[in-house]
Amino acid sequence: MLKKILFEIKNMGYISISNIAHKLNMSEELIEDGINQLIRMGYIKENENTNSCNTSCGNCPYANTCNKTFVKTMEITEKGEKLLNNL
Repeated sequence: MLKKILFEIKNMGYISISNIAHKLNMSEELIEDGINQLIRMGYIKENENTNSCNTSCGNCPYANTCNKTFVKTMEITEKGEKLLNNL
């Protein structure tokens, strides 16, 4: 399950718990727990700086609120990339 969540995060380019839950046919709570586990295990990490977003604004669902409200961003770590490469 965690690999599937990580794979969806990679493919989406951003994290949408509701979209991942819908795509994997799981509850949002289960996806949120999975993301928290991936963080604890070091496969993804939260970015402290909201200006470090590397998604182009045209593709970002938060483009209208960027720099107006805090948007928590995450990225797949090197450890997470290695796991994905082994799929």
